[in-house]
Amino acid sequence: MVVGAVIGIAVGAAIGLHISLPGVPWLVAVGLAKLTLLGSGVLMGAGAFVERLSRRQGERDRLQQPRP
Repeated sequence: MVVGAVIGIAVGAAIGLHISLPGVPWLVAVGLAKLTLLGSGVLMGAGAFVERLSRRQGERDRLQQPRP
């Protein structure tokens, strides 16, 4: 999740500061920015999903322990 957030913030800052790649047409740059933001969203969603699964597994292990 953190990697996705960092990438999203970096792309947002680059857009806000009007940083562009030299020699790349603006339409291609906009497409790359959109794909990068989509990828960062996917990374954040995947991270949240994996974290939720790990919490559920921890709860299952705790519930299945025999009581003394």
